[in-house]
Amino acid sequence: MNAIRSSVSALTVGLALICSSATAQSSLLDRWYTAMFDVNRVAIAELLADDAVIKLEDLGVTQSKAEFLEALAEWEDIVKTANFAWQLEEGAAVDDSTATALVCYQFPDKELMIREIFAFRDGKIVSTAQSTAADSCDDF
Repeated sequence: MNAIRSSVSALTVGLALICSSATAQSSLLDRWYTAMFDVNRVAIAELLADDAVIKLEDLGVTQSKAEFLEALAEWEDIVKTANFAWQLEEGAAVDDSTATALVCYQFPDKELMIREIFAFRDGKIVSTAQSTAADSCDDF
């Protein structure tokens, strides 16, 4: 009986840690996407680690934190016409070091679903790799 209680207790603690990690990463990503769509450079800079690497896989572009921040002027023009929504990808691992999000971008002439895989360290984003998941948001 004690073995069963110990197993149940360990499972409960494990599930609580997973839920806690998912909640922490969801909160961090909520701040990230809010900052990105508000083009809040200060908040974006605070969320990225100094050695962060941003990969835009569809474009074959890899940027440092400084390069990414410099490119936000172009992003600011693009985002003015877009609506967006994001969610953690169902079934993908979420823990203290990684999370995967799906982002639906709705532009006046098309929509697009992007998969973004994040790596974290000390509550900051250390890397993100972005690629197209679908040409529409039908499955979002």
